[in-house]
Amino acid sequence: MVEIMLGDTLPWFFPVLALVLCLWLMIGSIEKKNPGDADAGSGFLPLLVHWIPPVMFAWLFLHRFIAIMTSDSSHMEVLQFLPDGASVANRMTLLFAGQGGLEFAALSAAVFAVCSHRLPSVIAMGAQAATAVRQRMMMYCALCLLLSAGVFFPEQAYTASNPLPMDIVGKIPPLSAALLPVLFALMVMFGGELFAASSVYNIDADFSILAKKATVKCVVLTCLCLAWLSTEPLIWSDWKSDPATPTHLVALLMMVHATVVLAAVLQPSRRIETRLVHGEARSVALLVNVGVIAVLMLLSTALLLRKESTFSAGGGATLYALWLCTAVLGAMLLVQFMPTLGFDAAPRPETWWLRAMGLVVPMIVMAITPLGVYLIPAVWLALAWSIVVPWMIESDVQSPSMGFVVLPLVAATCAALALPMLASHAFLAGLLASLPALLVAVLGMLVHKPSATPNPSENRP
Repeated sequence: MVEIMLGDTLPWFFPVLALVLCLWLMIGSIEKKNPGDADAGSGFLPLLVHWIPPVMFAWLFLHRFIAIMTSDSSHMEVLQFLPDGASVANRMTLLFAGQGGLEFAALSAAVFAVCSHRLPSVIAMGAQAATAVRQRMMMYCALCLLLSAGVFFPEQAYTASNPLPMDIVGKIPPLSAALLPVLFALMVMFGGELFAASSVYNIDADFSILAKKATVKCVVLTCLCLAWLSTEPLIWSDWKSDPATPTHLVALLMMVHATVVLAAVLQPSRRIETRLVHGEARSVALLVNVGVIAVLMLLSTALLLRKESTFSAGGGATLYALWLCTAVLGAMLLVQFMPTLGFDAAPRPETWWLRAMGLVVPMIVMAITPLGVYLIPAVWLALAWSIVVPWMIESDVQSPSMGFVVLPLVAATCAALALPMLASHAFLAGLLASLPALLVAVLGMLVHKPSATPNPSENRP
């Protein structure tokens, strides 16, 4: 093979990048070992860990920028897509609508995470809170980049083929293709803000302003993304033709899932669950919660997969749905040990960890198998019920209104299970139909007025 591409000349590049991103997942522990000024990072080693990924992503993008602008005949993307005498506009389109757009998206997300402690709304919370926000945003950014790396940075995009293409093999991607990396980067950035605001409990700081701003941005981004997917762009059509093959759309759907769960479940739950009191029948409520989650996830996933042509008639779809749901439910049950190990800062740590697994594990499953995207509507429905069930079972709080919360949630859940079966595009219908259930659960419980140990003579709504 002719060694002309970055992956050929520097085979260690991506392993080192992945290793440093893994260190971002442990950045809190690294900085504790190297105490220092919060604004400066925490010494030489943490600063090195902070900036290696942004520098490496910048290197990737600069390398591609130079190759495209100079029509480097040793660069695969130039050989495959760039015609002779291409205009500057065509070159810029190829740069941002092709692999360069993904590299720039990763660079933007990484820089934003490292510099997040300088955001005005974060600085106002104090140095300790700003450091905690930066650490959580770096963790979230690293998780998203690592899980999406398989489809965003495949080996064939950075190694030369043998033999090299002798002529143009495809057209320059349309500029609209750049919308995917833009949406991905923005959801990583603002989702990281929500992750920080909903996961930091051990610091006495007001995260409400950061959470409100990030929630608005995440809701707008989610609506834009779902509206774009509803138009069935080319990338959607390519994925539907072969859902079992990893594509860039899988990484985007991964971020849609994470953004929706953060904005509609984890962050609102921080406020909702602080109003739960001691918890009479708390263990029973947790068992019922897990049971409801298991049934809803299996039912929704199985129904969606049965509409997928990848599976032949029979029990294949149900069996595959069982394996997908077992991964999520197993993680939810396993992390119930976390509060006993000291990770119990949240008002209800057992349900916080349960929902956190509903956020993270489907993303991991999607990184392993593209068919994991069929878990998304199921997990959204399950998490919607996880918000309401404790209030229905525990006896020392006022139960939610049947007419305003419970019955509408039942109706929304039934619609989310039935509508995809009637639609030509079952997955997209399931995705859109699951959102009303989340809205009913969250809005209903946000306006619900709890009353500890209500008087038996009072009628419970």
